[in-house]
Amino acid sequence: MGELLSAEMGQEARTDVVWLPSTWEGIGRVQRETPSAREARDLKEREECLVAHWQFRPLNPNETSGTSISEINFADEERTSVEILIRETLQNPLDARDESRNLVRVSYKLVSLDTRDSRFAQAIFTDDWIKHFQAGGLIAKGEGRPETLRFLVIEDFGTTGLEGCYTDANAEGRTENWNAFWFREGEGAKVSKSNGGAGQGKITLFQASKLRSVFALTRRKSDGKDLLFGCCRFSRNYKLEGDERRWARDARWGAEQDPNKQAIPITDLALLSAVRNELRLDRGHDPGTSFIVPEPDRDITEESLLRAVVSEFFFAIRRGRLVVNIGDKVLNRDSIAEVANQLGTQCRLSAEYRDFLGRSVPAISGAPIATAEVSWVKVPKLAETVFGEGRLGDLRDKFARGELIYVDFPVNLRRINSKEKTRASFRVVLQSNEAAGNNEELFVRQDLGIDGERKLRGARTALPVMALTFIDDPELSDFLVSAEEPTHRKWNARLPKVAALYQSPGEVLNAVRNAALRLVSLISPEGKRDETALSGYFSDPSSSGFGRAAGGGSGGASNRGVSTETANVPKANPKPLSIAVMEEGFEVRGREVEGVKFPLQCRVEMAYATLIGDAFKNWDAADFWIGDERVHPVTHWGVSDIKREFNCIDFLMAGPAAGVRVMGFDPRRQLEIRVKFKEVPDGSDDKND
Repeated sequence: MGELLSAEMGQEARTDVVWLPSTWEGIGRVQRETPSAREARDLKEREECLVAHWQFRPLNPNETSGTSISEINFADEERTSVEILIRETLQNPLDARDESRNLVRVSYKLVSLDTRDSRFAQAIFTDDWIKHFQAGGLIAKGEGRPETLRFLVIEDFGTTGLEGCYTDANAEGRTENWNAFWFREGEGAKVSKSNGGAGQGKITLFQASKLRSVFALTRRKSDGKDLLFGCCRFSRNYKLEGDERRWARDARWGAEQDPNKQAIPITDLALLSAVRNELRLDRGHDPGTSFIVPEPDRDITEESLLRAVVSEFFFAIRRGRLVVNIGDKVLNRDSIAEVANQLGTQCRLSAEYRDFLGRSVPAISGAPIATAEVSWVKVPKLAETVFGEGRLGDLRDKFARGELIYVDFPVNLRRINSKEKTRASFRVVLQSNEAAGNNEELFVRQDLGIDGERKLRGARTALPVMALTFIDDPELSDFLVSAEEPTHRKWNARLPKVAALYQSPGEVLNAVRNAALRLVSLISPEGKRDETALSGYFSDPSSSGFGRAAGGGSGGASNRGVSTETANVPKANPKPLSIAVMEEGFEVRGREVEGVKFPLQCRVEMAYATLIGDAFKNWDAADFWIGDERVHPVTHWGVSDIKREFNCIDFLMAGPAAGVRVMGFDPRRQLEIRVKFKEVPDGSDDKND
């Protein structure tokens, strides 16, 4: 214990201070302090904290106001908000990979702070913050600083950090990642091995925060600097009480207070140290970025993050390119398969397909079994000579034996205003698997799974086929990035960016999309309907023993000696599910059947009947979208793990008393329903149409 005597403002003050080993937590004042001394001390402490400022900016009268339209691109239809967040926060560090290091590590943790003792929290929650966040609808009227605050902390390692100029928002270029993240929308600053380019994915970080705010501490590889910065994106423009001006949706948090000056990051060592210590960051001297999301949505838990990582980035982790820490759990190449098995049906990839992806890891490197001639791009159906003389028979034999097939497909890329072609290639890995439930495929472009492109669904094959289309070529990856929709799940040759950069983008894109389907059609025997399946139960009209009589005359050879008894057609096996049709929907109900054990993993497919062709293959999103919960409400009992996708709904039915009701269909159209179920314990499956 020490004693401090000081004279301030002409008055005497006495304060006891407590010193701790190697550091001190603060001053514990146990005796009187004069008002003047206290006022001077408080002013000094406030001045010390004034290294961070919010820039709230009133709009110029000519500026357009309204709401952001980029969030529509990430509408929660086929993915949960947590899965969308995972895709974006893992895609970015994979994009910013340090080329000298093969492995990227990303960690997720949830941290709670007492804002009264947190220097970082106090630097955020200023009086100005309260006034503007109330006006912008992010906190309730009359609500002040929260006493405790929950943070989602996302840190990446093995990356370059946010590089580029941070003092001039006008700086542009392929390495200006700082400006691309904090000051751009609709465009990115991506290097050649890029996983994105729309510049819109960062909006998912703001959406994950109830305060629509994101902060980041980045350590840059180029100069070793530590920079702290933040931003809030209000959902709309707003007005302050008693002020008719409209305020901008973007408010930035940094070292500059004047909103008319360039917003710059904080470099104050004391505040940087407080952020590291209070949020327990792992960020040391390694380059990379720590993203800090205040008040994350309640759906963001360690369990939901784990499920999303396994489903979205299984292959990148399995091949040793990515390690993810979620709390105390480590997902790496050695643990990912077991973690996925423990998740069971909560993992989107089937167990058979995960095994296939594991076997594909060595197949994506080294020499291929065969390489197609570049002319393959021009034809819708592969010729038997496309792989050279004698190679097709070998491919067919290997495929028939259930061996792994891996083939390279070259393509030519040509940029606008360029006469030179660039040769690129990608690899297709195939395997037939009798145990698989149906055809499964995945496109992987430099560790990012593009799972919205599904071309094998309509393929008729004798056995189910599993496929992986792997793109690692930097030139082809750049092309696909420019054709990628903001969600990173589909490609579109009509996007302005790809059309402005490349000649005939549709031709190349269709080639990549359909390569696996064309290869399957070439080497796999086509599945055909068995026309003789019921011949044992019905007479053959062309046989010599068949005759008929018309009127009183003989119709041909006599039927004498031929038994006219009805064949004993076996009864259909009872199903443990039944379908009850209603005016605007249907119910799928369980029922007790001997030999069938619950729970059952079920998939229900729906389609409006068509005059020609298979209704399920002819389904179009314009007919209906089962993921729209408002249009198609679902009620259930004894059912869990419900997932909606396209025209399908999956669920786990616990017992024979369980059921699901789906409504909202057009009563003027005939709805066809197909149900597939699988016993979870032993994996046997069946179909009920």
